[in-house]
Amino acid sequence: MRRLFQRLFGRRGGREGLVFHLRENGPIAYELDLLASAPRDRADAMMSSGISWAWKSATREWTELTRMSLSAFLADLSSGGVMLAGTDGEPPTDLSDATVKEWIRRFCRLQPSTLVAVISAADGRQLLFVQQHGSYPVNRLLSAWGLDKGAAERKSYARLGSSALESLAERL
Repeated sequence: MRRLFQRLFGRRGGREGLVFHLRENGPIAYELDLLASAPRDRADAMMSSGISWAWKSATREWTELTRMSLSAFLADLSSGGVMLAGTDGEPPTDLSDATVKEWIRRFCRLQPSTLVAVISAADGRQLLFVQQHGSYPVNRLLSAWGLDKGAAERKSYARLGSSALESLAERL
């Protein structure tokens, strides 16, 4: 009965809205209200995590997320979809779709990559992609956001379909 009400009326915030998309190998995805409510607090946690972030939106090419660019990021977030790439170390100043696409390809194949996380916020769906065994900064960020995969509803990664990370990379 609870699932019927959730489907009819949607999920409310908090942990009951956390879905964990699991697969045997490769990155996993958390689906949740990550940036819709309290986006400034979430972005502050991102910038304090030790992970460097850059985002792209429909109106802006890849831009590093810093305290100086935070207002532009929040404006882009409220006006439509964004994709964020979290890296270990500073992203290059000439970051391009081709570079991010290559990072994602390596990330998905479990090959060494500077990429440690990807966030897609588009079409009312917010997904956080990380490796199954994330680095210390990734795990610290997940903890700061209060994400507990043990408390999440589990679904197959394959159910993401065109929202899977590999598909998102192809559209860059």
